[in-house]
Amino acid sequence: MKHYEEYLNINNRKGLPRSYWFNQIIRWFTILFALFAIIYAGWLIFNKVDANSDTFTKVVPFVIIFFGVNSLLRNLFSLNKLLFTTKSLKMEYLIRKPVVINWDNIISLKSKIARQKLLQITYTDETGKERVHELNLAFPKILEILNAIIELCPQAKLDDFMDSIAVGERKEETTEKSE
Repeated sequence: MKHYEEYLNINNRKGLPRSYWFNQIIRWFTILFALFAIIYAGWLIFNKVDANSDTFTKVVPFVIIFFGVNSLLRNLFSLNKLLFTTKSLKMEYLIRKPVVINWDNIISLKSKIARQKLLQITYTDETGKERVHELNLAFPKILEILNAIIELCPQAKLDDFMDSIAVGERKEETTEKSE
């Protein structure tokens, strides 16, 4: 348990407000590289591809555009920054509207495995409607982030995976067993 001590009482030790960022150098390099690939493939289509070009030369620029647009959109719409405050968790994106979830409105935390591993945060919004927000678990310092979230919302029900990640003491009745 000694190597898990860094996650105990993390919010008291590191203080609030606190933020976690995706590496900005990697993010912006990927965005710029994707834009360059899209522009270059477009240039190839209009300047180097003609009726006499072989099929490979005609298809490759479209494949490059597909992967470039995919990478560009993924980086523009994925989570960029997490901000922990005493009242709420704020998730900021480059293009999307930020999502703010108050700690006392969080109902449950569950893991979900789709194409990637996700954390499903079930909460009630300001209108009282129950919502689910998914957080990709491929974010830097994710164990620290998850333990900080669990610590700040002790009322949240956890599935087995999230309960196994929690380092601090939790009441057994708040744990929800997944089936």
